[in-house]
Amino acid sequence: MPRIIRMPSSEVVRHGTRRRAFVEEMFRLYRAAGSPPLREIEEWIRANDELKGTASTETIRRILRGHVPPRWHTVEAIALAFFASSDLEPGQERWPDNMNEPFSNMDALRQAWAEAIEEDPVAPDPRARRTSNNFDDPWARAPRPAGSSFDDEPPF
Repeated sequence: MPRIIRMPSSEVVRHGTRRRAFVEEMFRLYRAAGSPPLREIEEWIRANDELKGTASTETIRRILRGHVPPRWHTVEAIALAFFASSDLEPGQERWPDNMNEPFSNMDALRQAWAEAIEEDPVAPDPRARRTSNNFDDPWARAPRPAGSSFDDEPPF
């Protein structure tokens, strides 16, 4: 029996990154499709000759596990297979109460993909807190002279 793929942990794909947003978008479609076996998704893609992209089970697995997103046509083919197995439609408005131009499910995926491929995969997490060992203050590390009774504290 095929295993259901689970969302990658934050150690694999950090929270707050564009890649994480892309993986979450793909998982939204995967879950809406009922978490189908990857072999079924691959077969659906192969059966639809009009698609511009193709995807093997390994490619689909790598995308869902958070690896570098491939070309758009590959992502689009996988997404269309997920849409075919779900109640969602690619052109369906993602946020019906959006006051701006219509924004569809496919628009949301394409935007997440475009942002993910532009992100540097080795960039530090922008939300990471600085720790005392990476704080570069020469005065904080300077040794106190031996025998000095001078106090840095103000008199008040």
